[in-house]
Amino acid sequence: MTTLESDEGHLDKLPHVEWDRTTTGSPGCTFPDGLNPLECQMAGHPFDGDRHTIGMLVCRRTGFVLKPATKAILGEREIAFYEKLKNSHDSTIVQLKKFVPHYFGTTELRVFNKRTKFLKLRDITEGMAEPCVMDIKIGRRTWDPLATPEKRATEELKYAESKRAYGFCITGFQVYCLSTGRLKKFDRDYGKKLDAKGVVEALKTFLNITPERPACRQLIFELLSFLGRIMLFFRIQQKYRFYSSSLLVAYDARKLRQCCRFDNDDSNNQMDSRAKSAFSPSTSHITSDTNVSEQVALTASVSNAGTKRNWIEEQRSRPILKRSVSLSGPVSIAREQILNRSEFYNPDFKIDRLCRSCPSQFSLPCTNNVTIKDIRNIENKCNWVRVNMIDFTHVFPADNSDLDLNYLEGIENLIKLLSTFLKRVRKREQDSSCATIAQ
Repeated sequence: MTTLESDEGHLDKLPHVEWDRTTTGSPGCTFPDGLNPLECQMAGHPFDGDRHTIGMLVCRRTGFVLKPATKAILGEREIAFYEKLKNSHDSTIVQLKKFVPHYFGTTELRVFNKRTKFLKLRDITEGMAEPCVMDIKIGRRTWDPLATPEKRATEELKYAESKRAYGFCITGFQVYCLSTGRLKKFDRDYGKKLDAKGVVEALKTFLNITPERPACRQLIFELLSFLGRIMLFFRIQQKYRFYSSSLLVAYDARKLRQCCRFDNDDSNNQMDSRAKSAFSPSTSHITSDTNVSEQVALTASVSNAGTKRNWIEEQRSRPILKRSVSLSGPVSIAREQILNRSEFYNPDFKIDRLCRSCPSQFSLPCTNNVTIKDIRNIENKCNWVRVNMIDFTHVFPADNSDLDLNYLEGIENLIKLLSTFLKRVRKREQDSSCATIAQ
């Protein structure tokens, strides 16, 4: 364990988060120099002096966020999980490490006159001018094997409609509106009211999709790239079961504005080329049969030709992904259904193209000596869209040698929903192309 003042040797004089009622006439918290409440915290409790709740902190200077381990058992369980990720050389854990925030140990502060331990994690929004952040809890089941009957019943009632429909729920998000630049926040109460249709509308709001402005292909494609890799990992790993774990999705709205302008230019160029090729027998069939998302994927994979493919190819060749595997029993039948339910999740689908489109997060060496500078250098290549797996207080060793079907269902449905936005972009472009030709 480290502390914020360990370099100076003042282990007993911890930096103090204080409850202050005198500065402005209204109650509030004061924080040590360099630390502030994390404004884009989407889940959990924020700092509240009256209720003595402890929220997340951010240190902009270092690029850390501090996550409080306020519940002793759960906090120590999550710290132990991160420590295992940090120190293990197990092949499954080495791959998992690429999807979680970079962990830099723990620190302590004195909050409300109590020593409180915090996890030091990488700030997923560092460097973003207008960070849009969404917390998506993955899994229809969010209670772990140790949950009491009362806890199970409580968890079943939370976000019931969205979990029933998609196997995931949106616990909160913030988004900067592209047209106005105004920040909008949607909390847990909003997420708990979402039904199947509401989840789709929430994703559209978060991705700045409106009737006048379709999805930005590059944004959706970057997200599919991250999520595709995580999905492939869960189609392999049989070591853990993840309950009540989330995906933290972030992008920079300022960069999205630039991409939307490029998208519009590309769309006009594509319509012009399609109008011309419509009269060319040698090329028209290519245009009509090629999926837009695959075109974008192919372009991205060419531009990132140097990206490592070893892991993807290795996983694709593993027997568990082959349809010829002999399966029996209800759990195995469910796994077969998940692996083969649609062409998008079929191993024959070119998901590796998606995964190669945004390689920066996954090209970092899996060592224990990663520094903030290393991460920043790599993220400069693709620094406006990021996805992390977070919240590991309810991760348990698997009690059988099968897949985490609970997690797989949620992430597959999330990928499927996002992919429908690309299909709508394609249809809109086809309609515009037909209108141009008619003129």
